[in-house]
Amino acid sequence: MSQKAGISRVVLTDQVVQVLQERILDRVYEPGARLNIDALSRELDVSSSPIREALMRLAADGLVVSSSFAGFSVAPVPSRDWFEQLLAYRILTEGWAARQMARRRPAAAIERMRRSLAAMERGRMGRKARDYLTANQADQAFHEAMLDGTGNEILARSVRDLHPHLHHARLFAKVPQEIAPVIAEHQAILAAIAAGDEDGAAGALERHLRASWQRYDGWTADEPA
Repeated sequence: MSQKAGISRVVLTDQVVQVLQERILDRVYEPGARLNIDALSRELDVSSSPIREALMRLAADGLVVSSSFAGFSVAPVPSRDWFEQLLAYRILTEGWAARQMARRRPAAAIERMRRSLAAMERGRMGRKARDYLTANQADQAFHEAMLDGTGNEILARSVRDLHPHLHHARLFAKVPQEIAPVIAEHQAILAAIAAGDEDGAAGALERHLRASWQRYDGWTADEPA
């Protein structure tokens, strides 16, 4: 009986995480807004425990911040300078990963990349979180498969812990992207890796990351608190 209750609680927390994540990305809850546990509990008609657990998970993802005195609030959108530093970091780390993948060509990781690309092709982009999150998650899975395929767990974790795709998702409400160019860029990366072309894989990866950043050109991020 206790095991069933535990599973039910996990599922409920997952559902609360999804609702709160969508509301944050859609700016229903603006950056800096207080997230009161009791108010959310009444609003979503659930107990305070899954609300608290969900907020702690979102804090680990960087969408929520917590304070001993102020409680939980929506995290500010990172500054433009932060995103530019993230771009430089990803070009260095994921460029190396692309080279390693082309050199090693691990079948399992390449298959994961192919499945992620297929999932992205079934997705769509738009201004609402529900429109683009599936494609965004497939995009993330593609990059994580490439990172995992290098066999370097520290490097893979260092990129994953920055939650780059989730933070980029916070810009979609301002500048929605077309999915077709993203798919084409991923196809080029995968083709170079499958062909064992190290320079081509690293070059395709860098072009993808720079093009993705340029598609946000003109946006103005919220200043960090």
